[in-house]
Amino acid sequence: MKISYQQRIIATAIGMLLVVVLMVLALSFPRTDRTVKVMDLLFVLDITQSMDVKDVELDGEKVSRLAWAQAHAKDLLQTLPCGSHVGLAAFSESRSLVLMNPVEVCSSYNDLSQMLAKIDGSISWALSSELSKAVFGAIDQAKLMTPSPDIVFITDGHEAPPLHESLFPKYNRGLEDVSGVFVGVGGDELLPIPKHDLEGNEDGFWEQNDVLHEDVYASMSGESEEVRAARPRNQHLSSQKQTHLTSLAKRLSFDYLVSPDNVDTLLTTLEGKVKTRDQVINYNWAPWFSAVALLLLALIYFPFRFFRH
Repeated sequence: MKISYQQRIIATAIGMLLVVVLMVLALSFPRTDRTVKVMDLLFVLDITQSMDVKDVELDGEKVSRLAWAQAHAKDLLQTLPCGSHVGLAAFSESRSLVLMNPVEVCSSYNDLSQMLAKIDGSISWALSSELSKAVFGAIDQAKLMTPSPDIVFITDGHEAPPLHESLFPKYNRGLEDVSGVFVGVGGDELLPIPKHDLEGNEDGFWEQNDVLHEDVYASMSGESEEVRAARPRNQHLSSQKQTHLTSLAKRLSFDYLVSPDNVDTLLTTLEGKVKTRDQVINYNWAPWFSAVALLLLALIYFPFRFFRH
């Protein structure tokens, strides 16, 4: 495309005038009140050793389930509207330990993202993985907070020691207004679980004789040797336990997502499941005016260099 020198001068002048107007608006345009739908959430990340299995993809690379969970949680932080509140907790043994009470996502984003990056297996306090009890504990913790957050529990669903069908724990207290979503992570193939020493360094993999393969209470319930012998001895291997998570979600009236491809899928599920509230925010238009001004500057100073040839 060929334009004359005079046309370039006129276009540049008009563009610079618009840039000046936009920058003045960015500095002086008043904030406006907007009503948005916000939610209060408690993120619970599974930090048990099965979450160190590398069978999920992130940006085209195989990573551990925990790395995927951290990245997915961070993406959700960035997607939630300002005014939403998020707290962080870690699951190990049979407890969900709250590390950070819910805080406003925009003003506290740096604190949330830094804390999220530190939630890993190095802070685990026991080797067992009693997921069901930990979920119940997370609900109890949420009910103590005001307002009560709903729960986003990111886990592969691995219970260790395993639960016997007849001894599945029940949540006997009322859920009240706490709901939530399980976000499943992990593949379908059973893979070895990495083992770590007391310093958190990888130390091979768990072997078949290193772990319990049946519920210790069920072993005393009078089952025949044939029944017990037929039970799989694969608790040293791990995959995403979709059946278990589906059952647990049904008992608690939670939703369950199997490794969502993007955070928009999770956000849509949350908007349809958890409670929301109207929040009036003082909206700042300056970033929008500044962004358009920057785009105009780029159009003025870069494309016209090519038009001159």
